[in-house]
Amino acid sequence: MTDSIGAPDDGDIVDFLGAVMDVQRLLSTLTLPVADSYSISERAMGIIFLIHAGVDRPSALSEYLNVLPSTITSDIDKLVAADLLRRTPSSTDRRVTRIEVTRRGAAVQRETLGRLQEFFRATAAGVTIDELYACIATLRKLSGVPQSPVPNPLRGPGDAR
Repeated sequence: MTDSIGAPDDGDIVDFLGAVMDVQRLLSTLTLPVADSYSISERAMGIIFLIHAGVDRPSALSEYLNVLPSTITSDIDKLVAADLLRRTPSSTDRRVTRIEVTRRGAAVQRETLGRLQEFFRATAAGVTIDELYACIATLRKLSGVPQSPVPNPLRGPGDAR
């Protein structure tokens, strides 16, 4: 794909990958202290966020995270033992187990979002909301996924941005 400046060269791709890794490192720096305080992994924290958003079946988690079902089962077992998640049978299908976030799991999410909010309010204050939306749109375009398959539970039906 090209535009008025031409196709990206190898240097552009390396710059892009570097920027993505920098953001990933930053997110880890901000969220790992919370994960450590609850003795969970970064992936486990992500699982809590996904379940809160509605990805509440082990098979859906496995598919979304692109990991083996046994990996998700092991992660969920640990999170249930830590009282961060609970398993509940589906009210409509006996064969289906749904996963729910406990109060303690919700505390992990609130604490993590609080740390990220602090960062965005302080360090990223020079980024306008329009720049943030443009960044999100660009990342969606690059990922080939125009809209996240994971709903944002903090947005109402008419509040899509």
